[in-house]
Amino acid sequence: MKTWIKLAWRNIWRNKRRSFISIASVLFAVLFAIAADSFERGSYEMQIENMVMFSTGYIRIQDVLYEDEPSLDHMMMYDDALLDVLDGFSDRIEYTVPRIEGFALAASDRRTRGVMVMGIDPDQEDRFNGLSERLVSGSWLEPGDESVLLASGAADILGLDVGDTLVVIGQGFQGINSSGLYPVKGIVQLAVPDMNNNMVYMPLAAAQWFFGADDMVTSLIVMPDRPRNTERLAGDLQTALDDEWYAVLTWQDMMKDFLRAMEMDMAGNKMIILILYIVIGFGLFGTILTMMLERIREFAMMIAIGMKRYQLALVCLMESIFLSLIGVVAGVIITFPITFYFNRNPIPLGGEMADFMAEYGFEAVIPTSIDPVVFVSQAVAIFVIAFLIGLYPVYKVFRLQVIQKAK
Repeated sequence: MKTWIKLAWRNIWRNKRRSFISIASVLFAVLFAIAADSFERGSYEMQIENMVMFSTGYIRIQDVLYEDEPSLDHMMMYDDALLDVLDGFSDRIEYTVPRIEGFALAASDRRTRGVMVMGIDPDQEDRFNGLSERLVSGSWLEPGDESVLLASGAADILGLDVGDTLVVIGQGFQGINSSGLYPVKGIVQLAVPDMNNNMVYMPLAAAQWFFGADDMVTSLIVMPDRPRNTERLAGDLQTALDDEWYAVLTWQDMMKDFLRAMEMDMAGNKMIILILYIVIGFGLFGTILTMMLERIREFAMMIAIGMKRYQLALVCLMESIFLSLIGVVAGVIITFPITFYFNRNPIPLGGEMADFMAEYGFEAVIPTSIDPVVFVSQAVAIFVIAFLIGLYPVYKVFRLQVIQKAK
């Protein structure tokens, strides 16, 4: 076997130009396939990350009625009983993020706008989504503050800046009237345009007072120590909590419509990648066919001087494996730095496409994914295609008419 491996390896480099053409065909096939899959997955990963980190979290605990009717009247108690249950899972929970979310009317001296008022624990919220890093002016909230953070888009619409007073009027728990005057302590720039135009952040205690909901929250976000264990942890929490009062939802439960739309879109993209595979396959086959035509006389002569057909076929098979493997590995090595760069520096969109994505609340950029699945799946797919096409010389060896071709 070592002899055939050595012979196959030497045959590859006996005609370097021909081998480099074959390797380049596989390399570019891998590059295009990985790029197509990476950009698609990267776009969805960014959208999911934005939703998870700024909205849903991985696991959310809330009142059983809140999902069907997200009203302040369906808040839940954030008390010692709930915290005691969570303490039983402290080895699997990294931290929790309490929130109160409610709509209100925000006003300056001349302008008004409907906003989402979010009561947050400043320390836990910042740990959750790094919101303090998005400050463009002012300073971060402290737990005992009686002031607010205003999203930059909402600040521009209302004509407010740091130090100005925001008037907030709304309806709180069980229909009580809620109103207050709050100095703007800071301005934050949010990535999602729809949120950037509507968000007001308030310390949790101040929000509970504003909505008349002492010791209550609309939801409690639970961050698992390992995101891949989200579903198992959610199931255990639901078992430990009273299901007549509490509902435990994963991010997949809260984003069902988006995930369905994503699956439909991915099905369409898979068809595009399938067409790409077909084009790649024909390109590789053309290269292999050209190589085969150049070597027909060589094959005939080797059989004529006593080499067994199965031995020649085995050598041809090894050559195909070597060429495919070299091309695939080189393609992955070359593609990874490119995808890594665009993962860290997403391609910004402009014009109508940017407006379209902003309309749906997504950041107008296209990142790439560096998930190992992208590289492994596409590399394996291209290797299989190249390997199957590489079987053509094996077939021709067994069908070769030696007397005619050796002349």
